[in-house]
Amino acid sequence: MSQSTQVAEPEAKAKAVSYSMLGSRQAKFTFPLSSTSTRREVAAFNPPAGTRVATIALQDFDLKYREKDHYDFGQLQIALTTSNSEAVCTATLRDDNVNKREWHGTVTGIVTFFG
Repeated sequence: MSQSTQVAEPEAKAKAVSYSMLGSRQAKFTFPLSSTSTRREVAAFNPPAGTRVATIALQDFDLKYREKDHYDFGQLQIALTTSNSEAVCTATLRDDNVNKREWHGTVTGIVTFFG
């Protein structure tokens, strides 16, 4: 087999993509009382016209156990994802809530739209 001394050229150079911010909306997720360790809530919204990309960031959370004398969640994990028309929040008590205590509350995210 023959070997080529040619150097491979990059097939395509990355193109810089520039988007303009079109607006933002608050996405509020309400978790009703339950003892399930991992829970998922969805918030739907109408994006501004021309939206091509949406991002979400955590703004606030207020989660608590039903009992007033329990304050420590152990290892709480909150994951937020979004598409152009809905946002999803998954809240997980990573200690698996071994006591099966009921918890509830809200998580708020800010969705920002770009086009």
